Amino acid sequence: MNRAAFEHDFIPIDASHLLTVWQWRNSDRVRENMHYDKLITWDEHEHWFEALLQDVNRECWIYRQHLRPVGVLNFSDTQQATMQWGCYLGEVNCAPGSGLILEWAALEYALKKVGCEALEAQVLSFNTSALKLHKLFDYERIKIEAGGLRHRTDQTAVSEYKIHFFYYAMRKWQAHREKVLAKLPKPIQRGCQQVTFLSKETV
Repeated sequence: MNRAAFEHDFIPIDASHLLTVWQWRNSDRVRENMHYDKLITWDEHEHWFEALLQDVNRECWIYRQHLRPVGVLNFSDTQQATMQWGCYLGEVNCAPGSGLILEWAALEYALKKVGCEALEAQVLSFNTSALKLHKLFDYERIKIEAGGLRHRTDQTAVSEYKIHFFYYAMRKWQAHREKVLAKLPKPIQRGCQQVTFLSKETV
């Protein structure tokens, strides 16, 4: 496989990633956009990893650029017709458009997943970047629910937020994927086309 194939790839999480992912999960930038925004202890993180390894309904993939880990792509309900997904970039000095490539990768993975008919996602209302990405990719917003109260680092007061629920049928993605790709900048198009999911045997 040539070097270009590894510009944007995904590998299953393993113990070697544990410290890096723990640091990512506890960074202000990642925590503030999650449902659970408290600092995670090392014991909690280890328990999360052990539970993940035993759960056939969850998958966690490490996003790499030129073989360097930069983020995480999570799936749950992987044995169901409708899977849930979420992601984050742990590193700040990533290739431009990395969020777009994560969006593409999630939909492409679901499309190739046997038995998967749709993909769902939840986004907190203050995560405007993710909301814009879902709109660009033409997700269907199916409902909005009250989320709670949150104190954010860029605000002085506690504010109320909502949870946006999104849905994407794989039949629709199959029909629209080329149109969505055409809307992206050329370098991002190339990055999307290089996305590769590597099994444990090929890493």
